[in-house]
Amino acid sequence: MLEEFRTWLNQEVLPIRSKFGFHVEFMYVDNKNSEFIWAVSVPGSLDDFLEIENRYDASEERLAAGMKRPDCFLSVDTRFVDES
Repeated sequence: MLEEFRTWLNQEVLPIRSKFGFHVEFMYVDNKNSEFIWAVSVPGSLDDFLEIENRYDASEERLAAGMKRPDCFLSVDTRFVDES
């Protein structure tokens, strides 16, 4: 389902994320563990990120993209990191 996921991500998710001001820092696939790993950022503080993330999550565009999501998600693990 990796190709279906990639298509969905590139056609549905990334344009919406970009519209909300997110920048993709990197994207990797760990084939051995069937994991997709990525980092997104927005300018500003953690509070700014969370505010934008909440607006993104509640948006009609995000909800519509979620309805098209491939059935390949077992879990989602969200973490916040700082630049050193």
